[in-house]
Amino acid sequence: MASPVIAAAAARTAASQPLPGRPGGRRPELDVMRGLVVAGLVVFHSAMVFAVGTSWFVNDPRPSIGFSVFLLWGSLWGMPLLFLVSGMGVRYAMRSRTAWAFAAERLGRLGIPFATGLVLLVPPMFYLERLAQPGFHQSYGRFWLAFVNVPAIARGLLPHGNWTSGGVGFDPAHLWFLYVLLVFSLALLPLFWYLRGQHGTRLAGRVAGQAARHPLAMLAVAAVPVMVTEAVFGPDGSTGGWERLAYVFPFLYGFLIASDARFESALSRARWPAVAAAAAATAGLLGWAVAAGPGVASPARQRHDPPGDASHGGSAPPVTPTRPCSRSTCCTNRSSWRLPGSSSAGTRPSSSSTPFWWPCPSPPHLSSTNSPSVATASPASCPA
Repeated sequence: MASPVIAAAAARTAASQPLPGRPGGRRPELDVMRGLVVAGLVVFHSAMVFAVGTSWFVNDPRPSIGFSVFLLWGSLWGMPLLFLVSGMGVRYAMRSRTAWAFAAERLGRLGIPFATGLVLLVPPMFYLERLAQPGFHQSYGRFWLAFVNVPAIARGLLPHGNWTSGGVGFDPAHLWFLYVLLVFSLALLPLFWYLRGQHGTRLAGRVAGQAARHPLAMLAVAAVPVMVTEAVFGPDGSTGGWERLAYVFPFLYGFLIASDARFESALSRARWPAVAAAAAATAGLLGWAVAAGPGVASPARQRHDPPGDASHGGSAPPVTPTRPCSRSTCCTNRSSWRLPGSSSAGTRPSSSSTPFWWPCPSPPHLSSTNSPSVATASPASCPA
């Protein structure tokens, strides 16, 4: 998930804009939503240290499944809500800006902080993590040059969400929210510009009219593209537990909600049935997570290190996971495969040549299930 400072800065614009037809000034309900997410991010990232199955920069040797369940619950709504508020902010911002002015503002407010953080804030996090690995003795200067590899970042960031430099895998850590929001804002700008025009306003008005008449059906229809995206591409553990493309829908929905007051009226009418359905679904999902065992409940930050980590001079073996093994951890920690009784790593697709949603192939000590995209390991065959 995104860091609290990043999340607060990106969502503050939305909270400061009025709803069309309302007096100017801040919208307290958006402030409350933003505050809940930002406060939750602090607890969320702290809990990742103590959760079972997470692959974080620092992990407690005695993890707890309770923290894992909390992470699963928080990842369900935290970042989607933040993208929703951000989409509302885009609609308000475009009322008084041209398309070029809006694009320039987005580049300044999102692109510059992302580039600055990628150069100054994220490399020390990865470097401190590497220092804890046996055999790592690289100076920070050389490590920083490998991290800030502009051609590698350009090749890998957008298609995969990570990049490989010098045989080592990297990702933007907390800053992923900034570049994803920037890409969405620029890629959807033609659509947003159309929707704020005369024809687009009429189209949004017809959709709002249907939503006002059938609010529950509106919620069900809005959920379909999110479910399809997750089913096709699968969750991405490095972007808050959701596939990156799935966030485009709450972002777009936020824009539409801010376009016509009837959307908010429909949501208000459907709030209690929606809360009841969400509570029941969440309880079932959390119960499944507890019953499924360690590792399943945690939206872990993915490792992208290729086997034979070059940061160890090309000779040291990959770090072997010490946490319990499960379907999700075996897929998430693909860089840590090791054959039983051997120090050699199993092969996996290179993160620089395969999408981040590529199915988990089965190393020799794993047996494939009926699904080709999932690998299962028995407790006896998991690396110790």
